[in-house]
Amino acid sequence: MSLSKAGSEESQHTTLPPMLIFNPREKIEAEQIPVEDLAARAKEEKRYETQVVPYPDKLTPHEPIAKFPVEMAWSPNALYFVLDEEPITVRVRIWNTSSHCMYFLYCGLWGDMARLGASWCCHPRTRIWLPPGLSSEIIVKVTPRQLAPIPCATASMQIAAGHLRDNVTGYFAIPVYVKFLKYIPPPVAEGE
Repeated sequence: MSLSKAGSEESQHTTLPPMLIFNPREKIEAEQIPVEDLAARAKEEKRYETQVVPYPDKLTPHEPIAKFPVEMAWSPNALYFVLDEEPITVRVRIWNTSSHCMYFLYCGLWGDMARLGASWCCHPRTRIWLPPGLSSEIIVKVTPRQLAPIPCATASMQIAAGHLRDNVTGYFAIPVYVKFLKYIPPPVAEGE
């Protein structure tokens, strides 16, 4: 008797209840979908409508204004060098014209053509901390080489500026014009 009760209990647990599916939509086969409608829908979805708003000549779009702008002034406005035999030393004075304390750092020369005829050295090599309205000096020393492969060169003295010590906010470039008197033109062949 115990065997029959155990067998009947197992048969009741193994039968699954009927499965109910509630899907009110009709089943669509792949053959029922027209391909032309899919292509038209894809083209409509990819269209982007843009509107170009022309600004009159007098009105320009507003540019963002920095909360703490980086401003600097320097003298002389450009550096002119005529190099022959002797090294030349020039002092460039920079002023902090912004309303907050700034850090300035000499970063080198833009334009390697000026390095062909002379070697350049600037001091101080560390950053300069300037409160508003105060000034400091950058000393530029130019030593001409024995021969110059070019007659003249232009470069820019790059100065980085920032409100924080290690965060550069902007760059300034002081133009440098150099004329090398030790330039020797290359020899020209007789047949040319």
